[in-house]
Amino acid sequence: MRSPFHLKSEFVGVVKLSTAPVVMAPSCRQPLAGCRRYACLIAAVWILGQATLVSAADVDAAASPVGHALMERHCYHCHDDSNSEGGLNLQDLKVQPDDTVNLATWAKVYDRIVSGEMPPEDEERPDPKEVAAFTKLTASALQSTWRDRYATRGRVGGRRLNPVEYETTMRDLLAAPWLELKEMLPPDPESDGFDNVAAAQEISYVQLARYLEAAEVAIDGAMRLRPAPKPTKVRTWFTEEGRYLGKDWKERYGSVDKRPEWTWFWQQPNNAQAPRHIRNTSQQIPGWYRFRVRCRAALWDKGELLPPEEGQVAWITTAAKRVLAKFDVPEGEDGGVVEFVAWHQEKELLDFYCATMDDRQVSHTTKQKDPKSQREAHESFMKGYRGHGIAVDWFEIEGPFADESCEGGSDDQPWPSVSYRQLFGDLPIEPWTKASGLKPPEPLNLPDLTANKHGLREAFQLSPDMVMVVSKEPRKDAETLLRRFIKRAYRRRPEESEIQRCLAFALDAIDDKACFQDAMRLAYKAVLCSPDFLYLQEMPGELDGYALAARLSYTLWRSMPDSQLIEVAESGELLTDAGLQRQFDRMLADPKSKRFISDFTGQWLDLRKVHDTSPDRDLFPEYFSDNLIVASAVAETEATFAEMLRENLPVKTIVDSDFVMINERLAEVYGIDGVKGMQIRRVTLPAESPYGGLLTQCSVMKVTANGLTTSPVLRGVWVMDRILGTPPSRPPPGAGSIEPDTRGATTVRELLAKHSRSETCASCHKSIDPPGFALENFDVMGKWRDHYRSLGEGKKLDQVVALRDVRYRQGLPVDASGVTDDGHAFNDIHEFRNVLVAQDEQLARNLTERFLTFATGASVSFVDRDVVNSILRESRKEGYPIRTLLQQVILSKTFRSK
Repeated sequence: MRSPFHLKSEFVGVVKLSTAPVVMAPSCRQPLAGCRRYACLIAAVWILGQATLVSAADVDAAASPVGHALMERHCYHCHDDSNSEGGLNLQDLKVQPDDTVNLATWAKVYDRIVSGEMPPEDEERPDPKEVAAFTKLTASALQSTWRDRYATRGRVGGRRLNPVEYETTMRDLLAAPWLELKEMLPPDPESDGFDNVAAAQEISYVQLARYLEAAEVAIDGAMRLRPAPKPTKVRTWFTEEGRYLGKDWKERYGSVDKRPEWTWFWQQPNNAQAPRHIRNTSQQIPGWYRFRVRCRAALWDKGELLPPEEGQVAWITTAAKRVLAKFDVPEGEDGGVVEFVAWHQEKELLDFYCATMDDRQVSHTTKQKDPKSQREAHESFMKGYRGHGIAVDWFEIEGPFADESCEGGSDDQPWPSVSYRQLFGDLPIEPWTKASGLKPPEPLNLPDLTANKHGLREAFQLSPDMVMVVSKEPRKDAETLLRRFIKRAYRRRPEESEIQRCLAFALDAIDDKACFQDAMRLAYKAVLCSPDFLYLQEMPGELDGYALAARLSYTLWRSMPDSQLIEVAESGELLTDAGLQRQFDRMLADPKSKRFISDFTGQWLDLRKVHDTSPDRDLFPEYFSDNLIVASAVAETEATFAEMLRENLPVKTIVDSDFVMINERLAEVYGIDGVKGMQIRRVTLPAESPYGGLLTQCSVMKVTANGLTTSPVLRGVWVMDRILGTPPSRPPPGAGSIEPDTRGATTVRELLAKHSRSETCASCHKSIDPPGFALENFDVMGKWRDHYRSLGEGKKLDQVVALRDVRYRQGLPVDASGVTDDGHAFNDIHEFRNVLVAQDEQLARNLTERFLTFATGASVSFVDRDVVNSILRESRKEGYPIRTLLQQVILSKTFRSK
């Protein structure tokens, strides 16, 4: 079945044959008339504009709820031209099939009347028969309108790859997992909590140009046009660096033989205290490297290294904060060697980051201005110091290698082999010479975009000795390579006209004596700027095999289908229930499904915002700049949700479970003994633990804090929206906000009581505040507390954090009691959990609707409620198992249709 975007094919052909005046395109070395990438952009914009011209017929007035007697008697006096309470004018509200916002408003009217929320309690109650007649008529009109829209336009509009999907697709298409592209692209707006909803996506010439620029970076980076280097091995010793422990080691120790074995880190290193940057004298050619570091965790006891009582964690990062590895530091007198493989850019500085240590200096070093005095002060302090730390001996870098297996790199093979062969197969590379009769190779076009600051231009430039891809039959090889590439890029079998149209770019360049790689770059970029690559190709009605394969892979892998999925799509097996079920199970078991876990939870639970705020350094010094706890918190939530899917746990597990997925750092926060190391693992909870489920996790507590302290309002809104799927109305203009009293004179509950005295505020806070109060026993990172912290009034505490006395005091006691909007009283988180568990159907409804939105790229409309209700009915007896809910969404007709 041909895609609606096939119209663009003919349009591109017209542009190609145009004899328009020669105009230089921005950031392009070619005339616009011959610049096919800009022709593709213009065509794409033109087609997308045409896609908005479809219209729908008006709803039959006789079957419309407009002007219904119930609204005349009970609604218009509050919602008319002169008195639009809540900003809603029902008197002028018509049913407009072309306006989804209008239809959503009618759905809200329907819901408010069905629930009895409207008319308000203090108004005359309508006759139940009148309500039933109105709601039946409204439901019929809305369902009929939505079905007509789906029949003519489909449920999902033209859906473009968002930045995350684009980056993962490029990585898989080009076998280049190091590519970092999403920051080059404009972020997509969120709709219903997700950034892949087609109706919210925008399209413009500028946006498409950015996608094309990212394609150029990806193609030019994957080419890897360098002769194969010889891997080298370079080792550096930490005692040869640093301000105190080695910069003058020859003077202090006399010879290498007398140099200390270990460099000791007792707090997070920085330029003023100890070596942090790793001296890197390796080749620094972009590629895969094997890294080794000899280190040990220990307890420093006044100059003696003893076995540690606490585990230590270290990271190897780049100066740009890209993490290459995270690991538990070996223990024992001889320590151990940690080994890992990672992609290393050119001229990339490396840091040794002590993740379990504080990153602030103590005053004994900073008060000294003279370096010698600083060193003496430091040594004097260390003679009497006792505490945990990390000792490091040496750091080693070996490489570069062709791929992650760290094999290859020989002179007779292209390097690196994997991404290069995706583009050029087994064709060899040779130095370019004039004798070749070809034009010199074009320099790689890698624009330095503001969001792309990691040196990609330097990293992927041609080497000083220019090289070229050699083909004895360039026209034949160009067609062979392009046919293979375009099928994978388009996620379907391409039509011959599409192949020939893109092939013409390469053949014209070949005839013009361009180097083979330059000719193929033009063809590949033509493919990657086509709407057939940038958009999921779907037609109204049931999806064909290719479209269904793409929708499934972009749900579970956030990327393109693999060869097996394409095969079952071509055979028709994927269109059967059994075939789709088998692929669902296979793909969810694949490591690439971690992308789904990460992206879905990141948006559903707001984990993407985990770094938006930092706890106040005076109120919460134990968390300030603690990157390990933040990374562990996100890993916990993702691992918990993955466990829920793997074990097919009931939906109530979201708010109540008898286990957590934690490591040693999180165990400290949660007050759980016996957990050691940074590895996330399943731990059974004590019977009376306040933890369990997603609700009280460290990550959730952080994203629902306001950066200074906790906020019942933020947490209450989050629970209502993200967990129950019943978000409160937006606050009215001038509603104001609550500023926490860090001086400790009043609690946030008292402040909210004052704020809610007005009738306007009270109506919303009646439903918002109780869930927030239930979580008040958890601080900004989820640690249990019985009292608030204060920077003014309260009991002084004799506690030390990061070698400093704490500034905060014990504040007023926490009161976590409340009464929900529907009258359920609770005293603490345990009783509030019982309230939520009793609403397991609503928990399941919310999660099912979010699965459906994320998987299809379209919000749940009024008519989609039928499929959601069907899924809930079928899974009710089993307690709404989470994997089953996702599976039923995938198997539904809604998922399998546009």
